[in-house]
Amino acid sequence: MSQKEQKTKYYYFIDVDLRSRQIIGWGSEQRGEVEVNLTEGFHRVFLSKGQYNKLTTELSEY
Repeated sequence: MSQKEQKTKYYYFIDVDLRSRQIIGWGSEQRGEVEVNLTEGFHRVFLSKGQYNKLTTELSEY
């Protein structure tokens, strides 16, 4: 197995309630487990790892 195959790719995201315009969750999931289609009225926005880390830092300080 090559080194590239051993690396696990993660997707970083925030979930937004479109009606109230509020963040309802955030997290990261492995590539094969990420849920793309959410319940109607909710939207998942994908972020880069750097953007996600900055967001979690800001949220933890709040």
